[in-house]
Amino acid sequence: MYEQAANNGNSPSDKRKGQHITPIRIEEITGEKKRTLSVAGEPINSVVSSISRNNIEKWITELASFHTRHTRSKYIDEIANWLKSKLEHISQININFHHYQEGDYNLKNVICEKAGSLSDQVILVCAHYDSRMEDLEDIHSRAPGADDNASGVAVLLEVARLISTLNLGKSIFLAFFSGEEQGLWGSTHYAKQLKHDNVNLYRLINLDMVGNPPRIEKTTVTVERDIGNKVKTNDKDSIAFADVMEQMALDYTDLDVVLGPIYDSDYMPFEALGYVTIGCYDGGATVENTHYHSVTDDICFVNIDYVVSVAKMVLAAVLKEAVILPTKS
Repeated sequence: MYEQAANNGNSPSDKRKGQHITPIRIEEITGEKKRTLSVAGEPINSVVSSISRNNIEKWITELASFHTRHTRSKYIDEIANWLKSKLEHISQININFHHYQEGDYNLKNVICEKAGSLSDQVILVCAHYDSRMEDLEDIHSRAPGADDNASGVAVLLEVARLISTLNLGKSIFLAFFSGEEQGLWGSTHYAKQLKHDNVNLYRLINLDMVGNPPRIEKTTVTVERDIGNKVKTNDKDSIAFADVMEQMALDYTDLDVVLGPIYDSDYMPFEALGYVTIGCYDGGATVENTHYHSVTDDICFVNIDYVVSVAKMVLAAVLKEAVILPTKS
């Protein structure tokens, strides 16, 4: 099994960096799984095959073109507005701002809600849209944040586009958070809001850095699941959900999955309230990655084909859990 994360709190420190948690291959604890051939015309395969590489590359490029997406910068409202406008253009989902306040800062999460036809259970997929330099207080320097985390945001945008017209059994919420780098501000406020509103949050998938695969194993993605942390009773379901995600990678992509723990990202406030969470992560927040929280975290160092593969895995997992129903007449 894995080491438990050293820091389970909402620390605004340089998240993940310096955490020497080595993931292991899933087959070491579950036995080797087999790739299966997706059936042509099968509903999930039909939607997943429609993922647009051009869209993902364009959206990462556009997000990285903002001078910075630092939560306390003058650009943060412009970026939130850009996201809302983009979502309104590409989808027919209900889109709203979730407003919150931290100190003197009035901030926004961007939330999409697609109602399910059979159940009030909600699958939430989330990613943070803010970026930073190594110095957390530096709100002026260029911080493109292409991998961290325009990559996750681009996947979320493409998911929004493709589920827009589907008839799904469960509801799908998509959340674009600000304030992640400052200590999970946006996700903390939104988790409390969902709890207050008695939203039946069934599963959560967090996307934080999915653009730079490990240098040695170029097709490896880390699927993070809950081991311990604040609440123990949600661990079993988290591990089972990670197993679903791994099978979707085998069925619809060429990715190899390794397992790691959730830590220091936007799933933590939800886990602390007892919800079932997992994450997808490229493993790039290490001291060896000179682009992490740097001016060089730009589009030229993002592997777009890898992001597309992660998008296929995530979308397939969402559709597997939500269930595609016949289109309403």
